Amino acid sequence: MAKNGKAPKSKSIDSDRETRVLLEDMSRNITRIAEAQSSTKAQIAEIKATMATKSELNTVSMAVMQISGDVKTIQGDVKTIQGDVKTLHGDVKTLQSDVKNIDKRLKTVEEKIDKNLDNHEKRITKLEQKVLV
Repeated sequence: MAKNGKAPKSKSIDSDRETRVLLEDMSRNITRIAEAQSSTKAQIAEIKATMATKSELNTVSMAVMQISGDVKTIQGDVKTIQGDVKTLHGDVKTLQSDVKNIDKRLKTVEEKIDKNLDNHEKRITKLEQKVLV
């Protein structure tokens, strides 16, 4: 130290300069920390958005799986109905054939009745003629 109680000027200047360098370094480090924090916030927001999207995707995936199962059930029902329609179609053809046969038989019966009725009328007429004569 100097006689007047003050430190030599060069040491004081060096100390001030060193303090400024340290302050500048601290300022840069604080800026980096702030940028990192800002970047971290953005990354967290991105992760949250991704998680929300994945959650929505899982919900959609579950719905698609359920719908897929429903579609398979409906496809099975459609096949069953198609088989039933084919059976009904065959039954209708059988019924149509049966109705045609019944119509033919009915016509035959009508013809026989008409013929017998004619025969009976002729016989009755002959009997009436014999009795009245």
